Amino acid sequence: MIHWMCINCGYYLQAPEPPNRCPGCNKTCAFNNVTCYRPDCGNESNIDPLLVGATLGTLTRTKAPQPQPTNAQPQTEPIPNPEIFDGLSDRQRKWVRNLGGFENYEHNAVICKEGEESLKLYIVEKGQVAVQSELGRGMRIPITILSEGQTFGWSVLVPPYKLAATVTALSKIRVLSIEREALLSLMEADSALGLTIMRNIAGIIASRVRNLEQELVGLGLSSIADAKLVLV
Repeated sequence: MIHWMCINCGYYLQAPEPPNRCPGCNKTCAFNNVTCYRPDCGNESNIDPLLVGATLGTLTRTKAPQPQPTNAQPQTEPIPNPEIFDGLSDRQRKWVRNLGGFENYEHNAVICKEGEESLKLYIVEKGQVAVQSELGRGMRIPITILSEGQTFGWSVLVPPYKLAATVTALSKIRVLSIEREALLSLMEADSALGLTIMRNIAGIIASRVRNLEQELVGLGLSSIADAKLVLV
């Protein structure tokens, strides 16, 4: 499958051929082929960071969008203020969002499971999920409950890319999922964006550590060293 990026808004998709009209900006515009054809970026299964960077560099020099006709349908922002987007410009947020796709899960569905390979970063759009950790002796403890705009699956950005907790749906939910390779390629192509996202991830990890510490105190465990530290 070929990787394409709209030269007008940066919308990303995989398809044999690019669409005539971009799903992101809803305009008839050209798409750049950003597929990797070099061994050092993983060949054709991945995006080429150099081509992505060249496309994004072109976007930053484009003119501001013209006002929409009064009868046009406004584009809605499905997630008001995702924590992972803090500090990003509106254009950068759009680039990241365009990498993803929406997934729906029923109540009690397991979205990702501890120990499995982390392939996607998730942002909760609607509903709530529970993040839980398996301790020794068959003990399971909750780490946190996440609601709209919150993120899980941060291990997608940290080698060895293994999920460190299990996440289940507490209701019918909808999440935005962003595949690892696409996100890493964008972060490499835009270093400022990548640094901001990693800073946000660090804040998320710190918050999960504090939650886990409180849970351990409640269980009578003296320190994190008494448990297996698992934070998704």
